[in-house]
Parts: sequence; C-alpha cells; structure tokens
Amino acid sequence: MVLSANLSAVPYGLGFRSLNQEVPQAIPLPVRGEIPAWTGPSRFEVGARSLNHWFDGLAMLHRFSIDDGHLTYANRFLHSAAFRAAEQQHRIAYSEFATDPCMTLFRRLKVMFVGPEFTDNGNVSVQALDGKIVALSETTLPVMFDPDTLQSLGVFGYDARLAGQVSFAHPHYDFTRGCEYSYFLKFARHSVYRLFKLAFATGRQELVAEIPVDRLLGCVRARLSTRLAC
Repeated sequence: MVLSANLSAVPYGLGFRSLNQEVPQAIPLPVRGEIPAWTGPSRFEVGARSLNHWFDGLAMLHRFSIDDGHLTYANRFLHSAAFRAAEQQHRIAYSEFATDPCMTLFRRLKVMFVGPEFTDNGNVSVQALDGKIVALSETTLPVMFDPDTLQSLGVFGYDARLAGQVSFAHPHYDFTRGCEYSYFLKFARHSVYRLFKLAFATGRQELVAEIPVDRLLGCVRARLSTRLAC
C-alpha cells in the first residue's frame, strides 16, 4: 500500500508526504518570516510499498544560502547505496529503522549465515567528520557530500579497528580536547560497544573503551527472525 493515498485520513499525514523534485541548481527565493530550522527524509514510497517510519524515508539534502540579503535554495537526494538500489530495482532494497524489504530465498539465507545488509540512508543528521561533511544514520556508513553542489561522494572510511554494524547519528563534541566522541556496536556471540574519539585537527580515530555485553544476542536473533519471515 502506498501511504500518500491515505494522507488525509491521519492527523500526522503531512509528515509522510514525499518530495520527489530535485533543484540541483540554486534558485532565488523570496524571504518571508524565518527559515525553518528543520529538514527531514523526503521519499516515503518505493514502487508499490511505503516506508513505515519517519526515520525510514529516503534522505534528501537541502541547501539554503544567504548572501547580501538574498536567499537561494537547492536540494538533491542523498545518493546512498540504499537510494540507488531503490531507484534501480523499484523496490525497498535495504532494511531501515522500521521497514524490512521482502527478500528472495538467497538473500534470506545470506542474512542467516553472513548477517544483514545495513543501510547507508543518512536521513538523521548532518555532521563534520575529519573535515568532510557527512549525512548520518544509525549505522556505521555515513555518506560524504559536497556542501556546495550536494553531490554525494561515497561512504566515509572509519578505522577498521573500530569495526561494528550500528552507531548513532549524534556524536558529542568536546571543544576543550578538540575532538568528538561516538560509539560502534559490534554484533557477535559476545557483542561489544566500542567508544572512540576523532580529533578535529588530525582526523585521528582512537579507541577509548570497549564494553562487552551478552544480552544483545536475543535482540539480534529476534531482528533476524523478523526479516526472514517477510
């Protein structure tokens, strides 16, 4: 079912209205009131299916430029692997926060024995990492982009020693020490949280602490079972 057909039936429907038009070249805008402080995901339908959650919509980048009292605007979809697969296959191809694709038997077996494919659909926040501007989701695959052209530039490379599948999209900044802190979560028989810091000046990524935890295993199994049942 495509959600747009039922937008008028729910009070929060406007929050799921898709935006499909891109404006890659900046255009002048009239200024009335204040520029909104928020942005969000853009496309909530792929093929005949809708994405289920505000955290799942395919990401779009928005650029506002203010110069000498004039305002211009441009926008582009974040060309992540998840977006490209959706465009090419005309279906939801990657698992998102609350939306799982219906997989072929081969992909279900791959998930069971190799592990799930994690999305790089960076629709949560925009941050700076090692001098690069990136769009983040809750995985370890931030997508770099050019802040002037909004062209996507591929996945940011984390240090291999920080391996993990899940992160969070809101790193904490410590301007006194000149670094930012984040963490990765590594799923395994004995899962582990890896807290690390990234230096502003040098881009050096340093592991701060590892916290082993075993209670996540049941959650992982439940999540995989949900995906395999589609």
